[in-house]
Amino acid sequence: MKRIFHLLVLLFFFSGVLFADDEDDSPPNDSVPDQESVVSLSPTEAARRRVQIAALNTETVNLIRANNLAKASANIDKIKKLDGNSVEYHYLKGSYLYAQGKYPQAENFLLKAIQIHSSHDPSYYLLGMIFVQKTKWAKSLEYFQKAVELSNYNPFYRINLALAYFETGNFLRAKAESERAIELKPNFRAAKLLLLKSNFLLGDKADAYSQCVDFVKEGFVSREYMLIHARLAMEIHQNYRKAIEIYTQYGELPFQEKRFLARAYYNIGNYRAAAVTYQTIVQLKIAQEEDKIEYIRSLSFIKDYKRLESFVNSWLQEEPEKRSKILEILDVAELLKENDSKLFHMFPSRSPY
Repeated sequence: MKRIFHLLVLLFFFSGVLFADDEDDSPPNDSVPDQESVVSLSPTEAARRRVQIAALNTETVNLIRANNLAKASANIDKIKKLDGNSVEYHYLKGSYLYAQGKYPQAENFLLKAIQIHSSHDPSYYLLGMIFVQKTKWAKSLEYFQKAVELSNYNPFYRINLALAYFETGNFLRAKAESERAIELKPNFRAAKLLLLKSNFLLGDKADAYSQCVDFVKEGFVSREYMLIHARLAMEIHQNYRKAIEIYTQYGELPFQEKRFLARAYYNIGNYRAAAVTYQTIVQLKIAQEEDKIEYIRSLSFIKDYKRLESFVNSWLQEEPEKRSKILEILDVAELLKENDSKLFHMFPSRSPY
């Protein structure tokens, strides 16, 4: 009986500890005022506490950024004792929980912070970040807009707002916010990359190409923009060799870039490389008819009749209704190949491939 009694006492003690921890991750209840807060402070004491809170706030922000959460937690406890109803306490507690990945609890503290101080832009910004972590960009957009409204000259708020617009498909606004971020921070490379991608998707290809050239002049190398550079070199200047030079630096390419690499090989007459590259593309259901046509022509030019016959047969089986068209494509490929022998050469020449 005594053993059962001791177990009950222990259970009660530990449950008290567990519930205390849970309460620490929730904003304090407004209906139960802090014992110290009911004691009116003299103006001197109130000012002294504000100075202490401001100093602790700056220090704690830096500690959380440095992932020194133990010291940050100790500082947050100090702020709570000084003024548990302050915006700094709720913001820093929310930031601390955010750094731990406790997003629902962090959200509660940050919502309380903006309830206390409706113009506290760091809280709006961090609320936006919570919804980014949840991949809810449309919701994050609302908070980033408010943060920018309250702190109009912060380039880091601007880039996050631009990203939120980009992720929700509003490329025009993404472009505008990226440009504003660059005005505020001229060497802001993240904003420049986002502006490049926005220009590209909006069809402002001349501006996008100009940005690529500027990156090259700066000595900046990044797969993210180089693949766009290759595409634009082909589309604007028909510089297929430049595109190939860029693409071959990056090993395995996304599907679309493989298509453009194959097309570049085809357009400079390197039909063997074009056939090898197209071979991986035409096997996929999302391959376009143009890809299949250039694959057939490449195989015809290099006289790889075994692969040519195999591919044409498989295409006929997949789309028997296109039989006449496929056979016509095959005929054209053969006729194009035969034109090579009819070219008049003023001087001796040979293919570089």
